[in-house]
Amino acid sequence: MSTFAHSTPTPADPEIDTLVAALPKVSLHCHLLGTVAPGTVVDLARKHGVDLGRRADELYDHGSYEDLGEFLRVLDVVGSLVRDADDLHRITYESLTLGGADHGVLHREIQLSPPGHPDVPYGRLLDGVLAGARDAQADTGISFGLVVGINRERSGADAVALVEQVVADRRDEVLGIGLDYAEVNGPPGRFVEAYRLAGRHGLRRTAHSESGPPAHVLTLLDELGCSRVDHGYHVVDDPEITARCVEERVPFNCTPVSSDIGRYSGSGDGTHHRIREMVDAGLLVTIDSDDPPMFGTDPTHDFRVLAHALGYGAPQLAAFTRNAVEACWLDDGDKAALARQVDELCAPLLADAPAPA
Repeated sequence: MSTFAHSTPTPADPEIDTLVAALPKVSLHCHLLGTVAPGTVVDLARKHGVDLGRRADELYDHGSYEDLGEFLRVLDVVGSLVRDADDLHRITYESLTLGGADHGVLHREIQLSPPGHPDVPYGRLLDGVLAGARDAQADTGISFGLVVGINRERSGADAVALVEQVVADRRDEVLGIGLDYAEVNGPPGRFVEAYRLAGRHGLRRTAHSESGPPAHVLTLLDELGCSRVDHGYHVVDDPEITARCVEERVPFNCTPVSSDIGRYSGSGDGTHHRIREMVDAGLLVTIDSDDPPMFGTDPTHDFRVLAHALGYGAPQLAAFTRNAVEACWLDDGDKAALARQVDELCAPLLADAPAPA
C-alpha cells in the first residue's frame, strides 16, 4: 500500500476505508511514468549519477501541479532517469504490484509514452516494460495491456511516425494508442492522420480531453475514431453531445484527485461536481488515479475521495468498476472472465450496502 501522505486528506471513516480497500478496481487511465514512487526516482538518479537536489519526500510538490506545465516538467525529469531494461522492469513491476494489485486492481491498461524516454529505442522500451509486466502478472495475477501515448505538443508528422513504429513492431500486449500532454498545445484535429493509420491496423484509440471545449469530444469520436475518452469533464457543458455519449455508451475515464488539483473537474474545491454531473447525466464513467504518487493519491484513495465528497456507497463505486470492465480493451473472452471476477468480489460489498432510501 502507499506510504506517502495523500494530497487530498479525507476524514477518518473506517466503514468507507474498509469498503474502498475491498473494492475490485480496473485501471484504464494510469501513466507508467506517473506511477514511479519518489524513492524509486531517487534510486534511479543515484544509479545514473544525477543530482536531483531534493530528498524523496520533497520530490513531488502536489499543489504546484495546478500548473500543468510544472507537472509535465517533473514527468519529463522522471522519464529521463529511466534508461535501461532494469529500470523499465522495476517501474513497471512496481506500478502493477505496489501501485496496482496491492490496491485491488485486477487489470491495468498502462499508458506508456515513448517520447518521454528520448534515449530508449521503442523496441527496447517495450521489451523492458513487458518483462516487468509479465513478472507482475505471474506474481499477483493482475492482467495488463499497453496504450502507447502520442505527445500532442509535437507535430502530426511525429505522431504518424510513432504509430508507424507501433505497427512495425506490433506486440499483442499493445492494445491501442492515446494522446497526452497539454491539450491547449495540441488540439485533436492535428492527429487525424495518425489515428486513422492506427485504426487501419486494428489499434484501439483514446485521447485526453481535459481542458478543451465539448466539440473536442466530437473530434475524438468522429475524426479520430476513439472508443473512449480520457477525462472529458467538459462534455456536460453541451447537452446534445452529452446525450449522444449517453446513447452510445462512450466511456469517460475520470481521475478525481489529479483533475481536482489541475482544476479540470471541480475548480480545485474538492466538490468533484463535474464527476457528479457526468454520473447524474447517465454517462459511462470510470475512476482511476492518473499519476498517483505525483498527485499524492493511489487507486484506493481516488475512490475514497469520491465516497466522502459525493456520498457514494458500494452500489455506485462498484458501478464505476463494472463500467471500466465494459470500457476495457480485452478481447471478449477475457473481458467476460474479468466481469465474473468483479461481480464475485463486489457481491459481498453490495450485500452489506444499506438499502436505498
